[in-house]
Amino acid sequence: MNAEIQSRFRASFIMSDAPIPIASAQDLLADVRSRPVWDGASISPADAEYPRVHVDWHEDHGFVFQCYEHEESSSDFLVRGRDFSPPTVEMELGGQALERWPRELFVSADHATQALSHFLEHGEQDPALEWVRIDAFPRETLWEGRAQREAWERAN
Repeated sequence: MNAEIQSRFRASFIMSDAPIPIASAQDLLADVRSRPVWDGASISPADAEYPRVHVDWHEDHGFVFQCYEHEESSSDFLVRGRDFSPPTVEMELGGQALERWPRELFVSADHATQALSHFLEHGEQDPALEWVRIDAFPRETLWEGRAQREAWERAN
């Protein structure tokens, strides 16, 4: 791994006071896996907003790995394959919405390690892996906004 490029990236967590240096992709993913699902890592250069990766762990499903290569880029997700199953895995989006996503958006530790290692070395998505734009996979919205959330919670 190119130490010069890797050393410029930092990981931030909601529950951390300051961004932390990244020892390795494996160590960072182990840290993400040990935290609550809402405390995923946001990885970017110490001195810039982009490129940026968000990664979080969902027990029994895997890692969700989202990449923004530059400010104008759409957000892309690492996927296991582009043949999507029906959306079945619930994803709460920062308290703003609850959706169901297909299983293919949840990747293994090996898959996430490969993607993160490449990102830390090159500052971009690994072109050998499959990616999908945020607007190009099937999803189902269960609720969006406070009123729908409260109604959904009363019904469920």
